Amino acid sequence: MTTRKLTLRDRQNIFGYLLILPALLMIVLFIGYPIVYSFLLTFSEFSLTKVDWFAAGITNYYLVWADKAFIKAFWVTITYTLLFVPLSVGFALLIGVLLQQVKIGATFFRSMLFLPSVIPLTLGYLMFQWVLDPTNGILNHILADLLGLPQLANAWLNDKDTVVGTIVAVTLWGFGPWILMLAGLLAIPKDLYDAARVDGATPWQEFRYITLPLMRVPIMVVTVLQVVFAMKIFAPIFIMTLGGPAGASRSLYYLVWERINRGPNWYTYASTVGWVFTIIIITFSVGTSYLLRSRD
Repeated sequence: MTTRKLTLRDRQNIFGYLLILPALLMIVLFIGYPIVYSFLLTFSEFSLTKVDWFAAGITNYYLVWADKAFIKAFWVTITYTLLFVPLSVGFALLIGVLLQQVKIGATFFRSMLFLPSVIPLTLGYLMFQWVLDPTNGILNHILADLLGLPQLANAWLNDKDTVVGTIVAVTLWGFGPWILMLAGLLAIPKDLYDAARVDGATPWQEFRYITLPLMRVPIMVVTVLQVVFAMKIFAPIFIMTLGGPAGASRSLYYLVWERINRGPNWYTYASTVGWVFTIIIITFSVGTSYLLRSRD
């Protein structure tokens, strides 16, 4: 029996596989295994001593949908997403268009707008927590003392009617997606705008018939990214409100963290919420992409 001699291509392939093997093992061990394990937990019963695999069936999913805390967190997440995504995409596009028009000091303005991105999120949210403090916050001081509008002063993060809107405003401050929008705007050939001006087009007509059609792909990408970001909102809630008042700002992501930290008896519940949450994110992302593509 003769053995085939390895060719140079075979040796190169084996060497390549050996190079990616450590990274592949890390992915399987720290990403793949937890994903599969958490999914199996949703059908099981868990305790410190043992795991009864598939003993619960779909009971955990029923318990999640019957939980008022989950339903409330679901609507908080949806409300935040519906407010945040259009505003963030609209502001990003507006800033991109304005920066595209700047001829003098463009680098300075871009640097200033990029500055919030290099500030640690924790520091930024703590800063806003101080600004919005009902007693010592600078916002209420400006409204009540400087503008003479004390009726507008509010406990922004402690009022269930304003807490979600306040978190939306806080998370908008970085205008992060404007970089992607500006990149898309700069890729549009200037000849199109020159030709439109020669034909007497107004700035609005240039925006409506040139900018928007050619920005569909960047807008779609930014929208999907912002939907995923909004659905996974956690840090500002954890730092500024801890889900309060009375769960008015508790998102699904925060609910998973809250439940899993109650102890092992809640691991199956937290895993089930996490998977339901994942399905919701995928549904929203695919739906957003479909809606945006259907307009082409």
